[in-house]
Amino acid sequence: MTAPLRALKRVIKSTLPRFHRMYLSTSPSTASKPPLSDQHTGDVLFSYTSGRWLWDEAAQLRKRYQPFNVEELKKAAARSVDAKHCVNLTKLPEGSYNKTLLLTMDNDVQVIAKVPNPYVSQQFVTASELGLPVPRVFAWSNKKDQPVGVDIVSQLASIQVTVASADFSHYGSLFYKDDIDGGITIPGRADKFCIGPSCDLRFWEEERRFMDAFRGPWSSSEAYAMGIARREKEWISRFANPRHSADPLRQSDSQESPDCHIELLDRYLKLVPHLIPSDPGQNRSVLWHADLHFGNIFVKDNQIVSIIDWQGCSSLPISHACRMPKFLRFQGSLLFDLPPATGLRPEEKEDNLRRYQLTQLQRLYISRFRDIDNDVFSAISFPQALTRQQLIDFSGYTWDDDGLFLFQEMMLRTWREWMGLTGQPQSSCPVAFTADELASHAAEEKSWEDFEAKVETMRNLVSSIIDSADDKDSVKEALRAWKLSDLGPASLSGNLMSI
Repeated sequence: MTAPLRALKRVIKSTLPRFHRMYLSTSPSTASKPPLSDQHTGDVLFSYTSGRWLWDEAAQLRKRYQPFNVEELKKAAARSVDAKHCVNLTKLPEGSYNKTLLLTMDNDVQVIAKVPNPYVSQQFVTASELGLPVPRVFAWSNKKDQPVGVDIVSQLASIQVTVASADFSHYGSLFYKDDIDGGITIPGRADKFCIGPSCDLRFWEEERRFMDAFRGPWSSSEAYAMGIARREKEWISRFANPRHSADPLRQSDSQESPDCHIELLDRYLKLVPHLIPSDPGQNRSVLWHADLHFGNIFVKDNQIVSIIDWQGCSSLPISHACRMPKFLRFQGSLLFDLPPATGLRPEEKEDNLRRYQLTQLQRLYISRFRDIDNDVFSAISFPQALTRQQLIDFSGYTWDDDGLFLFQEMMLRTWREWMGLTGQPQSSCPVAFTADELASHAAEEKSWEDFEAKVETMRNLVSSIIDSADDKDSVKEALRAWKLSDLGPASLSGNLMSI
């Protein structure tokens, strides 16, 4: 076994409380109404309750509705920690993959249970969990307003590097060898693990769940980046359903034209071979947690004791995988120095301080990698890293809402940053944009900004109606009046997709 794989095995098997998933998987129940829990009715437990969608909500909620046997889950959790019974069950904020539950036992031990959503084939997603990680954690905090300090950021960098220390031969999700057919063996661990198809949600949405040929595993960074676009070309040509011209959510003729999408994706495919880093170290296949927000990081006494939600994580090219954690990101430019506070409103001072603090923590996070993994440092500090990453990402979302505009924006940015991305003059770029195309994109950008402003106005108006309602019936009436939902109250957060 190679040293990096031994390091990964130590992470998975270590008794130190660095990673944890108390994965109490439960079989879907056919019962329509399981017993009430201590704090929530069955429908609330089974449904997605961490946000709302302004449109297409019914379909989004169906993807995340998962009945299960509440009482059996409580019994299983109690047995796992030698308790007699569960005295309290609380539902925590959830993601797309799992519902997260906090169970408190009669001996004061707390257990986290994760119930998988029916979003992706459980045959693949559950198999790809690999039982990682195994240590038990019985005290933690995941408050959104918890302070983020130097210790936490430094620990997180070390954890990410430890997981990324294993170099795999292909790109895709990790499986036990016996769980799937046709997996690619991993050098040094051919007896146990293999690389198989990607469990990323996008490869399973709608009709894509039947498009096995585009899901990997991939043998090169180029094959991975091109495979995403080829999947979307196939889906658009076969299944895309343009919005009617009278639909108020129709943003542009090009967004609703399959031909426009396919033409731009074809141009993207010409770029890909030139964008792949020549440095072999930047094409290492590594695991990297792509969804590090406060709900997925458990902290006790200023120590990270658990990182959860590894479902859907794939082994990807290091140049594409390594990114800033979500809890360190913010809208707007980095703020390296605090401006004078004179004349600023209190909320402006607070925003400047927040941006300044996050900027310093981002710098710390990046600098930590210089000392412990030069490949990761090179990937995450590369000035055009985000341009290349988002170009590849957005190639898989062109049909979603304003996806074509955003993808074209990244194509233009790639063209403009060609020298920085490839080290070659812009004239060598195999794709160019005419003056007419640039003018058309600028006009569409204005329309896009207007549309986003209208959506934000509607979101704020509906939120104010809901916030001012005195009872649940009033909230429901407000939602129905806006044709947003027939369900009960919750906080609105717009389209929840985050790339």
